[in-house]
Amino acid sequence: MGSCDLDPLESAAPGALSLAARQWEQMRADAEQHAPEEACGLLAGLKSQVIMVLPITNELHSPVRYLMAAREQLDAFERIDQAGLELVGIYHSHPNGPNGPSATDIAEAFYPEAIYLIWSGQAGVWSCRAFRIQEGQIQEVNLSVRNL
Repeated sequence: MGSCDLDPLESAAPGALSLAARQWEQMRADAEQHAPEEACGLLAGLKSQVIMVLPITNELHSPVRYLMAAREQLDAFERIDQAGLELVGIYHSHPNGPNGPSATDIAEAFYPEAIYLIWSGQAGVWSCRAFRIQEGQIQEVNLSVRNL
């Protein structure tokens, strides 16, 4: 249900996150480029519409954890504010699975308003699922990828 592929939809369903195919590709390429380490970044937009993808360095350089570089994360939040946007999502990769939130992801979900996108790489094929994580509860949400 929350899985995505490159079959674009015209508009996001209620509760879904909508992004352009180029934004989808930018995140996928970031995950692939940084494998076997986890990649991470922020998604800026309005309501459920992604407008900017902001990749951030994983300070841990780990295949199983990420920690966004503090200065880059602060700069990204400043860019979001200056553009009049809001944080709509946070993405990171699990280069060797799982394709859902780990216990660490759930414990460290500090932005309940954001949708968490998790990229999973299996045998060189990347897929993505999206989740709301609030107070330890997980709800999968749909992603809408549009051609633009």
